[in-house]
Amino acid sequence: MLRWQQAGGRRHALDGLVPGPGGEFRALCGAEVTVRASDLHALGGLWFDPTCWDCDRIWRESLAGSPR
Repeated sequence: MLRWQQAGGRRHALDGLVPGPGGEFRALCGAEVTVRASDLHALGGLWFDPTCWDCDRIWRESLAGSPR
């Protein structure tokens, strides 16, 4: 399941579960990023870092090939 998570100074996308504080993940763009406690927001929280446009492009490309 694709999801968005703030980490490494950007709002990255990943396929899978978001790790807890101090955990790392490989974003869709290929970046290896670490989640800080301040990156985790409650539902409805605000995102402060800008979107990673490489992750955004890859996410959209994956949706284009998916059945609706």
